[in-house]
Amino acid sequence: MYQIPLATSSTLVTRQNFWDCVKIYHNRPHLVNRKILAAKQILFYAVDFSGCYKISDVLSCHSLAYEARKIRDINSDNITIELLENLLKVYDKDVKFNKCSIDDLSEIDEVIFLSLRIVLPRTKNTNKCVELVVIDKYKDELTFFSASLEADKMIPTPTFSYQIELTNNGFLRINVNNFEDADTGSAQWLQESLFSKIMKWICEPTENIGLPSLSCVPVEKYCNLYSEFKNTYGESLKKVWKEKTKTDPQKFIFEDIAIASYLICIWDIIHDNAKDNVRFVDCGCGNGLLVYLLNKAGYEGYGIDVRKRNIWDIFSDTSDLKVGAVEPNSRYSSSTWLIGNHSDELTPWLPVIALRSSPDTNFFVLPCCPFDLDGNKYIRKNTALSQYADYLDHIKNISEICKFEVLVDKLRIPSTKRTCLIGIQKTKNEQQIAEACSAINDFIFSKFSGDKPIFKLRSSIEKVRNCTQIDRNVIYTIVKNVVNILLVKEVWLIKGDGSQWNIGGSEHLADLSKKLTYDDLSHLKKECGGLQTLIRNHRYLFKIDKAHVSLRKPYKIEETSKYKNKPCWYYQHHPNGCLYDSEICGYNHCSNHCIK
Repeated sequence: MYQIPLATSSTLVTRQNFWDCVKIYHNRPHLVNRKILAAKQILFYAVDFSGCYKISDVLSCHSLAYEARKIRDINSDNITIELLENLLKVYDKDVKFNKCSIDDLSEIDEVIFLSLRIVLPRTKNTNKCVELVVIDKYKDELTFFSASLEADKMIPTPTFSYQIELTNNGFLRINVNNFEDADTGSAQWLQESLFSKIMKWICEPTENIGLPSLSCVPVEKYCNLYSEFKNTYGESLKKVWKEKTKTDPQKFIFEDIAIASYLICIWDIIHDNAKDNVRFVDCGCGNGLLVYLLNKAGYEGYGIDVRKRNIWDIFSDTSDLKVGAVEPNSRYSSSTWLIGNHSDELTPWLPVIALRSSPDTNFFVLPCCPFDLDGNKYIRKNTALSQYADYLDHIKNISEICKFEVLVDKLRIPSTKRTCLIGIQKTKNEQQIAEACSAINDFIFSKFSGDKPIFKLRSSIEKVRNCTQIDRNVIYTIVKNVVNILLVKEVWLIKGDGSQWNIGGSEHLADLSKKLTYDDLSHLKKECGGLQTLIRNHRYLFKIDKAHVSLRKPYKIEETSKYKNKPCWYYQHHPNGCLYDSEICGYNHCSNHCIK
């Protein structure tokens, strides 16, 4: 069986690399399959099977579906070893199952494992399913079977069985059972996405894959909460979002839905499902959506930020959102949780504030921009780590000085900064709290040069950072430099008088920034979007297509007359003047007092 190869590697793969990488796919299929939200492991057994055939040959998606449909609902309580026994005892009445853990996949050789898990979908129009994986370490192969309770419903995995193997001569290969399966969209996904991803993992160190996500919460419960929030609030919030804010609703709404789902799972574990024990403060609550979702779910708490957002008007009837400042000396003695969701300057202080607030105050932080205790940008200490990884270690160190038990996990959110730290307050003794306060005070004073720590509080007035507040002479210089860089590659057009006009070539934004001076870039460093924003602000000069910048022809008067009172930049500053005569150009060919 499985004689139809879909993809085969062109390079040799070591056995160690093969098992390291297929283990990642087995444990974290959502990294490859975007239809999957999570996979919940239910059963994992080593099997002693003495039938006439291989286990992977006697199993099928149809037989798995037959057994799965005997179950009223696919959940961890309903699926037992009886399902595996029903599948295999027909072929070997003496088959034996030995319970194992996922870690045994790496530790034990010369064994066949059976792994059964529930695959949870990302979207509501797709059903969850059961997936059975036969992991044969004798043959160096994994065979996947999937089934749902309803045959006519879509599932997030291929509906046919497929196999990943390391061939006898050392090549990675993905196989299917027949030509009908090979001629499907799922087979194309196996070939183009799964095979490519596994080969990428094989070619790079697997430690670069990073921390597993949702490792501290029950994944099935998280997925159910996420789906419930998404279905209840997702679409209705998207409809009103753009009326109040210019931010991307797709990112911010579903990110906060994911964070709310995660927090509720953590709180249920810590407080044994007792909502009354949760009283939260979202410090630097921003748009207030997270507070809204948690309040809607029945949790008591409020959000605080230095300035009100327009979007708060949507939440005002049901959410407690306050204008105010969170400072190092703030205390929240009645709160059991402090939340720092991209809280920037407050992030390193939240463990300290939680410690000083009460013996019952815990914290959750999702660090983003790295700030130190003095309010300045954090300077990396360990050059072997990225800035972000080193900053996470810094926040963890502060938390441990404060005597918190620190959990580190990765969220499923549309952001590159997804690692969160959860501080659980284990210190109840007054003496221990006093010792922790003394230790963190010493650490804080070591960070400041003066006698008294001075924290730079964020202004309640949002600073404009769209490149419009930069000195006009600086803007002119940078624009002129960008134009000159583009003109190096000569592309000539013919002017109306027969002379030539150089429109220049195109440059990728990344390459363009490398060719600008350090002085030019330093002025853009603190602006949102940097060089790209400055270029977009000058759309009458530049156009950007897939991150490539090129010069734009000036508008003609017949195209638009609304710019005729504005000076023509090309007429004043292009080495060949303007492409058009003054009667044709949509801008003013003035000789004096032209605005740079």
